[in-house]
Amino acid sequence: MISWKKTVLAGCLGLMTVNTLGYDIVDRAKLIDDRFKTQEMLRPYGHDFYLNINGAVTADAMDLKDDADKIGDIDSGDVSNDLDQANQILEKYYDKEQVLRAKIDFGIPIFSFNAFGVNFEPNFRFGGGVLAILTPRKTQSSIETIIDNLDQIPADVRSQLKTCLNGLTAADDGKDLLVECVSNGAITQAQADYVKETYNVDKIPYESSIATTTTTTPSVDVYAKVEAKAGLWFDYTKGEHFFGTFGLYGLGRLDIKKSVDGVLLLGGGGNIDTAENTLINAAIDYRFGYKNSNYSAFAAVEELKLAEISSEDEGTPSFGNSALIRLHGQADYKLSFFKLSPFAGTHMRSGYNLGDGLYLGADWGMHTWEERIALTFRTQLDKEHFTLGAAAKLWLLQLDLQGKFAVKDSVDDIKVSNYYSANFRLFF
Repeated sequence: MISWKKTVLAGCLGLMTVNTLGYDIVDRAKLIDDRFKTQEMLRPYGHDFYLNINGAVTADAMDLKDDADKIGDIDSGDVSNDLDQANQILEKYYDKEQVLRAKIDFGIPIFSFNAFGVNFEPNFRFGGGVLAILTPRKTQSSIETIIDNLDQIPADVRSQLKTCLNGLTAADDGKDLLVECVSNGAITQAQADYVKETYNVDKIPYESSIATTTTTTPSVDVYAKVEAKAGLWFDYTKGEHFFGTFGLYGLGRLDIKKSVDGVLLLGGGGNIDTAENTLINAAIDYRFGYKNSNYSAFAAVEELKLAEISSEDEGTPSFGNSALIRLHGQADYKLSFFKLSPFAGTHMRSGYNLGDGLYLGADWGMHTWEERIALTFRTQLDKEHFTLGAAAKLWLLQLDLQGKFAVKDSVDDIKVSNYYSANFRLFF
């Protein structure tokens, strides 16, 4: 079992989805994750890297974790009062995405070689990471609608719970709905245990005032993805103009998207079982580029599925198997030890389009000793953020700090957050 509160801290989250109109947390996860992958693409690994660590977080993510811990301690005996307290705790986080992302990669360079007039620089790479997005919201719900949302249990059990719910009275306030329904024969103890195990709740607290009538309750929309890769990548150049990358690797992925409501949170909910939708595919990356003088451009496909290696019985992750498509171009201007590199590009995969992936920006700074020592600044703009960054490279190591500041208020009525990220890299 994985506690929701511990999972928030770890960045592996999985709670409820009661979707805001138009808001799809999985599609948002794809776009956010791919934007971070674009930042990684803009600082290419090179043949000599052996450790690469990335981390990103929104400003309030850890504060939300601390405040979310307080909800589990609320127990006044009055469910309506408890919900009011939960709303007060989460008020400042409502309708705003909170993001946690961490990733680590290792590289082992293999000797370079030439074949058919092409220079190859192979590299064995392996690593993995986690992405978690959590969006607290207010919603109008009742115990009856919460039962309707228990989509992980059979429909007949939900129906029996609702029949039982309608038979309870104010005298039953504060009691466990599951215990009462077992007592009056509406469900069996085995079915009650199944509900508790599936949603990891201790109880479903009953309150007559919100049994079938709606009230304002907290809800949380969360998606978490764990991903790992291992395989061979070949950077190649042919002549003065052509360059690219070919990667063949195993891609493992699992994710979690569960549902828990305010009443369930007060009943001890929010805990989740370990996901059983692990999928491992054989996949390829391919990039083909052309450069001439100071200019270069490439087209690329990443995470293109070749074949399924293994999967759990529960099915494929919600993230799916769609490939990531990229188009990127840039120019490089050098004057003594100054360098300016304006760039622009876009990316897309199933869940968002090329327009969502658009970006443009520039890296500029100073370098020496064939760029072994460098200080570089980045300015970049996409549809939601303006990025400011600074990277220092000192021969065998590099440190990159960035802030992505929202230039758009909201997406599908959910506020866009600022992100803060760091990258640390070691070279041979």
